[in-house]
Amino acid sequence: MRMRSLLCASLTALLTVQGIHAAAGDGDPNGLELLERCHGVQAGLSPEELDADQSWHYAYCLGYLVGFVSGFAARDATGTGGRFCPPTEARIADFARAINTWLVGNPDKLESMGAAVALAAFQAKFPCPDDVRQRSDQ
Repeated sequence: MRMRSLLCASLTALLTVQGIHAAAGDGDPNGLELLERCHGVQAGLSPEELDADQSWHYAYCLGYLVGFVSGFAARDATGTGGRFCPPTEARIADFARAINTWLVGNPDKLESMGAAVALAAFQAKFPCPDDVRQRSDQ
């Protein structure tokens, strides 16, 4: 149990630091931002060949792509039961806080698959209104 408490505290600290770094311009990227952030990846550069700013863009791009592809896989696996409805003004930090809050409240799920954790956290934080759920059940 002590290890889980330590892990939860570490997650909280990590997400706080990430939230501070991501606060500026962390909304859904547009095409130009993806082009800039994914340039190093598409050019086949290794992380060792990049400066600090380029490394951040490289990591952002990889994370965005993995998340996007994983999202479609999760949607296909869960169907309409995998819905959650964040507000349009939600930021990346809001999603990180949702995961942190949910895991702190559900420490028995620390070993669960990341996609399942994220889905449960997002559904708890951003539930869909009844009319959206009814449309998706049809």
